[in-house]
Amino acid sequence: MPPTGTIVDLSTSPQAQPNAYYTGLGQELHVVDARFLEPHVTANYLTISGNPSIDGWAVTVDNIDTFSADFTKTGNLSQAVNLNGTQAGEIQQELLTTPGHRVTVKLRAGHNTAGRYDTDALFWIQVNGNPTTRVTYNLGALSNLVDQPGKQNYWHEVTYQFITEGHDVPQLHGDPEGGAYGALVTEVRAYQAAA
Repeated sequence: MPPTGTIVDLSTSPQAQPNAYYTGLGQELHVVDARFLEPHVTANYLTISGNPSIDGWAVTVDNIDTFSADFTKTGNLSQAVNLNGTQAGEIQQELLTTPGHRVTVKLRAGHNTAGRYDTDALFWIQVNGNPTTRVTYNLGALSNLVDQPGKQNYWHEVTYQFITEGHDVPQLHGDPEGGAYGALVTEVRAYQAAA
């Protein structure tokens, strides 16, 4: 991973539950297709590149996979995005923010259960293309988190915060060393409060 930014180790974090409800973080901002339900995937996954992108999200680097809820084992009807399609990809979405506020992004991140159980799953988040805002998240290796990694997924709760400039663009980027087996993300939420 690039040397810039903070690295957060989530390999021992508690299992994140689906449909989590967060209080005390401020006003919830509208995130389009926060559960990656469009396009609906009837097979295991669908590889998507920059044109067309997915509802509400622009694929701005290489490609990503949208995984079906059954294939990715979200525990609810949410689909998920594998941030590494055939290689490391990136998605982004503009949020209607107010300058000088604090935004907290919460999401669930999991492991690609199609393979690579013994390798750490990594991805990063940054805002507005600024690498100084980058935080890299290490989810650990799925084989260390569950007894039968091929039978289930392990979901981590991810928190990312930034100070707004106004109409900010969070970017979620896959692992350049991950090949086709990147971290999965779903249920992206954002909250804005006075800084």
